[in-house]
Amino acid sequence: MKARLTLAIAALCAFAALPARAGLHEDMVALDRAYIPALALTNQPKPEASKRAMERLRSHWNAFRTTYASAPAGYAPDAWTAADREVEAAVATAEKNLAAGKNLDAHEDLERVREAQYTLRRGAKVPYFMDDLTAFHSAMEKLVGASAGKTPATLSDADLAAVRLAYDAAERAWQEVLANRARAAQHDVAGEKLAAVQAQIDVETRTLAELKTALAAGDPAKVIEKSIATKPAFSKLFSMFGDFASVTGA
Repeated sequence: MKARLTLAIAALCAFAALPARAGLHEDMVALDRAYIPALALTNQPKPEASKRAMERLRSHWNAFRTTYASAPAGYAPDAWTAADREVEAAVATAEKNLAAGKNLDAHEDLERVREAQYTLRRGAKVPYFMDDLTAFHSAMEKLVGASAGKTPATLSDADLAAVRLAYDAAERAWQEVLANRARAAQHDVAGEKLAAVQAQIDVETRTLAELKTALAAGDPAKVIEKSIATKPAFSKLFSMFGDFASVTGA
């Protein structure tokens, strides 16, 4: 009898937790849709659009942290609090830099937001497609950095070795994206927009494949070209998950 009662209580608790977890995912997606335009626009010479995007992000973030003032089921309280503080600090600093006309500094501040949320969700083992993209983003930046500023004449053997090492890490991260690409549909993209997302995933896949071919052939010009090309291909993909219409009308 006691065992049955324990099982019944556990089942009831699990059932009660389901709506909150579903709502949390949806609220995280909504926050990302406000966050992505702020991140992208502060990296461009668009001060007015950046300001509107930042104001929208602030509004969404305030609502989010009010709704989830304490850790939801599945998240460690200390980790949740640490992420909350990190995101708040990043947004607040970005606001100050943007107000001072330092758009690029604000952009760097906002990079901390996705890293904090990535660390939080991965620590809680919560599957979330944007975290797969964030993991690839980190590896991709190292890949681009390995060939940035180089020419075919100045790309040394050591540079090529660094690109190969960075490529291997980026490729591993990208395979995770490909394995979970169906989860893109859980991030408020559907119909033609979802098809465009999947097509852009294929663009990045081809770019990485072309880089692999260039590395195998030892073609410095193509190695540089395709390494650098991974970044705009990724940026376009990541931006597809943001709601730009609310701040740019596009």
